[in-house]
Amino acid sequence: MTTHQENRMTTLELPPRAADSGLTAATVLDQVRAYAAGLPASAPEVERTGRIPAGLLDGLKATGLLRAALPPALGGVELTAPQLTRAVDLLAKGDASVGWCAAVALNAALAVVSLPAEVFAELYPDPDLITATVLPPLGRAVRSGDGYLLTGRWTHVSGITHADRVLAGFLTPDGTPRIAVLDAAHVRILDTWHTTGLRGTGSHDIEVTDLHVPARHTFAPPPAGGGRQQPLHLRADNLALKMAGIPLGIARSALTCARELLTARGPVLPRPSAPAELAHAEALIGAADAYVYTTLDRAWAAQAAGRAPERGTAALARQFAHRACREAVQHLYDLAGSAAVYTERTPLDRCLRDIITAGRHIASAEGILDAVGTLRLGGDPASPHL
Repeated sequence: MTTHQENRMTTLELPPRAADSGLTAATVLDQVRAYAAGLPASAPEVERTGRIPAGLLDGLKATGLLRAALPPALGGVELTAPQLTRAVDLLAKGDASVGWCAAVALNAALAVVSLPAEVFAELYPDPDLITATVLPPLGRAVRSGDGYLLTGRWTHVSGITHADRVLAGFLTPDGTPRIAVLDAAHVRILDTWHTTGLRGTGSHDIEVTDLHVPARHTFAPPPAGGGRQQPLHLRADNLALKMAGIPLGIARSALTCARELLTARGPVLPRPSAPAELAHAEALIGAADAYVYTTLDRAWAAQAAGRAPERGTAALARQFAHRACREAVQHLYDLAGSAAVYTERTPLDRCLRDIITAGRHIASAEGILDAVGTLRLGGDPASPHL
């Protein structure tokens, strides 16, 4: 158990913020692609240690992706939702845990939507600071001076072992939900993340007791506090869209591995149907890819034109990607036979465990089907993930 408990936001000695980072969407994606190509070599260490090592974090920051959802005035690039998803997709192919943590870190943009610019700059003096996010209001607060005394325990805090900031949901004394931006050094990390998949995300529980949080470091859940009108920040679900890249990247990794295994065996295949099974898995991944990116492109075009995209479609595509890609990875795992279980020889076992674990996330779980189906039949589901 790691304990850090203070009542002030840590002052970081960082270089001045540059209003224009010089990055573009194209350079960020190129740098992410190059970085992701080297991730498979480090994946066993990430899984074994249950965290992303400092060297990989430095490399991730160097790509520019962590600032990619921020506006240029704050040192960011403000990629489109399809571009953010593609970046996560590329990372997840190299290592699902790195892709997952990078996707979560992008949620710092939730704060820029709702906080005054000067407060965001105070909290994020460096646009590459890493954020962990737990939005459910599991904390409780009482009023204290200019803010709150916050107490609570939050679960599944992905990336907390290397995070600089935490977005943590809580209830005010009158029961209103808000989100606090906490210094990660002030939370207690509980060693709870002992899982089959996504081990490297270090998604442990955290807790705080009577931690003073200034009111200016809190905001209402999006979209209630939104003040920006750029397409990326118009809708509360835009930053959830990128999570569709996780199953796509994992499945691509499994497909590449299975193809290499079968090619190495030459004409002596495990069974006569092996080529057809490989092609079937490829078709499943391709269908998920087309559904996700076509849907994202249409939704983005609608928002850029000032129209609301069809509600529920992106969530349905994301859930389908998890279902189809999990089926594809299972096919590929079975196709590889006993070779699939040797983790030092192939990533197939890790791919299967990772995609199963990723599919438990509420934004992609089976409940999405019920919510979208209810919506299509004239109901109004309360899910925030539609």
